[in-house]
Amino acid sequence: MAPSQHELRAIYRDTQIIRKPTYGIISGYHELPFVLLGESFSPNHHTTRVRGKIQVSPRLILRPPSAEPSYDEIFGEEHVDTMLVGRVFGFFGFRDKPVECKSDYLHLEHLDRHMDTVLAEELDAIEYREDITMGVVISPNTQYFPVSIERFIASILDDELRM
Repeated sequence: MAPSQHELRAIYRDTQIIRKPTYGIISGYHELPFVLLGESFSPNHHTTRVRGKIQVSPRLILRPPSAEPSYDEIFGEEHVDTMLVGRVFGFFGFRDKPVECKSDYLHLEHLDRHMDTVLAEELDAIEYREDITMGVVISPNTQYFPVSIERFIASILDDELRM
């Protein structure tokens, strides 16, 4: 049986974003890797883990020359051609946000270990690798994990596209 709109909103609201990428979409990354954890919906397991990478497309940012700050002041000169006057970000699927996301990689597995143990292992591994791009999400209902992934993406967009 499909969940009601109220249940989907509750999953969205109760999703916990444990770790966001240090640098996100606008700062230069176009791939957002994540690991999502939650209680397993499989009766013989404790935890469900979903690993994925979200591909994001650019968003258009137009500023007249007289507006401050300039493009290179926003994005830096290191990896950006300062002669550019705009960069295109297009996202579909989020109300009031120009967002397009796709995932070519998704791996779901049910684990016998408790979620707290798996979370600690994931965070330790991320820290060991010094991975600044990985997001970590806790879903209240892993059967509907795409709702929690949407919440993760929306949280990044809220931070980075606020102008």
